[in-house]
Amino acid sequence: MEINEQKRQKFMENASKRVNNVMHNIQILEPMARSNTYDFTRNDVEEMFAAMQETLDNTKAEFIRKLEGSAKTERKAFSFGQSKNISEVATEVVNTVSQPSVETTTETNVAEEVIGEVNNIAE
Repeated sequence: MEINEQKRQKFMENASKRVNNVMHNIQILEPMARSNTYDFTRNDVEEMFAAMQETLDNTKAEFIRKLEGSAKTERKAFSFGQSKNISEVATEVVNTVSQPSVETTTETNVAEEVIGEVNNIAE
């Protein structure tokens, strides 16, 4: 596989910035563990880190798939109690907004457009 040096340089610059941002965002969680402001359980901690690890594993797999020419994985959204892929969250929004009345027609259309955009982003 031939490497385009301009694309590689752009990747190196953007990847460095993004990895540093991710590392920073992870590091700012640490003070929460030492604070008396928060209460949490072992299950909360395990759930948070499992979600982050799953996202990290999926992202790494996406890079490997690109190298091997395989299909994409689906992105997930984190929420305590359950991790869902982004399109499931958007579908729930539509189902919540969708009521059989004239007033919600616009909201339903907007929510359906959001699902379309979310699915495009996830691809």
